[in-house]
Amino acid sequence: MSRPDVLIEKWLPIAELGVESQRERGASSALPPLYFLHVWWARRPLTVSRGAILASLLPQWNEDWPEDLKEKFPDEENYHKWFIRLLGILGDPIAARKLIEKANEKGERLPGNPYGYSRAFTRIASDQDIKILWKLIEHTWGTTEIVVCDPMAGGGSIPLESLRYGFTTYANELNPVASVILKATLDYPARYGKALAGYIRKYGQLWANMVKEKLELYYPVQENESIHAYIWARTVACPTTGKPVPLSPNRWLRKGKNPVAVELLCEPDWPECRFKIVKGEKDIKR
Repeated sequence: MSRPDVLIEKWLPIAELGVESQRERGASSALPPLYFLHVWWARRPLTVSRGAILASLLPQWNEDWPEDLKEKFPDEENYHKWFIRLLGILGDPIAARKLIEKANEKGERLPGNPYGYSRAFTRIASDQDIKILWKLIEHTWGTTEIVVCDPMAGGGSIPLESLRYGFTTYANELNPVASVILKATLDYPARYGKALAGYIRKYGQLWANMVKEKLELYYPVQENESIHAYIWARTVACPTTGKPVPLSPNRWLRKGKNPVAVELLCEPDWPECRFKIVKGEKDIKR
């Protein structure tokens, strides 16, 4: 049985998707919401997932399209630009990434958002673009009853993005952990709505309080300190004094033009080592 030639077989905006994947995972505190449900080691980037789904269902540009489609997409370039917008990419992420890399090389920080738009995965396609999407789907497949199936759905990125674009979606998984993640990502929010958030917030806070009580001893906070992160290291006893000595392959906090490192300080009468932050090549080499 023959099938239409689909977009992914000929073209995909790989570079743009690569940059958006970096943006998506650029900060551990600003990951997509489903990342915070539970760790899944092979969870796919959302923007790449939506790109793979849509490019597998949409046709390649064709000059023999009906007049209304040809009017909307007079050439392949216009069609590709529309597809990129459909993914939520509303600027030139490649150019923006180059500007950021040049600024980083100089130790500079660009003001505002160099990309000029929010991360692609946060955006939903406009009603107009969704209508065009379904018109293309129907023209290509002869129906709008499209089913997307992910037989090994893992962390749920592919079925989630499929649902966000309105496709009937099936997700399967053998691993019980992934199965629960899929329920929490795809099923429970749709079934219980916003009422579920209150229960999650309540019991999540209970767990957070229990964990804090047990672990705060190991994460001290001094007066007037603003903690960004803790760095830990295994220790061994000094053969002479018996005091703990941290083991670490290096003490860099940042390399490059404005390096920052941790200096280890030791005195015989101290109960343990102390640490000092040193900045600049001159002080670090000293």
